[in-house]
Amino acid sequence: MCGRYCIDEDTRDERLKEQIGEAVRIAVRIDAPIKTGGEIRPFDVVPVIAPSSLNRRIGAFPMQWGFRHPTKGMPVFNTRSETVLEKQLFVTSVDERRCLIPASCYYEWKKLDAKRKEKYAFYGENREPLYLAGLYIRTSDTHRLPCCSILTQAAHPEIKSIHDRMPVIIPFSRAEEWLSPDTDLLGMIRNLAVNVTAEQAN
Repeated sequence: MCGRYCIDEDTRDERLKEQIGEAVRIAVRIDAPIKTGGEIRPFDVVPVIAPSSLNRRIGAFPMQWGFRHPTKGMPVFNTRSETVLEKQLFVTSVDERRCLIPASCYYEWKKLDAKRKEKYAFYGENREPLYLAGLYIRTSDTHRLPCCSILTQAAHPEIKSIHDRMPVIIPFSRAEEWLSPDTDLLGMIRNLAVNVTAEQAN
């Protein structure tokens, strides 16, 4: 699973800064709080990349990461990619509501024993931003913003000793392909090859 990720508050990546700025402008217009840096936790409102519902133009929008399951009440902020096609909750999102969650890194905890865990940060090549694959829904409550969930998969062999799951990571060069409803979701995931490196974190 992916329980937390981070956006570098001092990022020098111009594309990421532009995406954050675009989402912030929308959030300010609708008076929605948005977190644009530091450690991100479930239920924070964050910048998310998705096609516009009006004209399908790809842009950055504020969304809430995670939501309460409408019937079970449990928090949903990760979704297994292997079984997502079986979930009624995402039956529309699989084709029509795909998204990308930009992050500077994501975190996992390695279990040492019954009481101790070590926190690790996972970075992309050359510390470039990661784009975590997700799906979003519009909940039936009074929340004005869409809510997204990060898709996960089995961890790559080289990092499996830390945690057996990891987010599905999309190279930004393939962002439009991922966001297109014409792309086979599971087929694309099976053919992804994105390297990440792990560092012990505080």
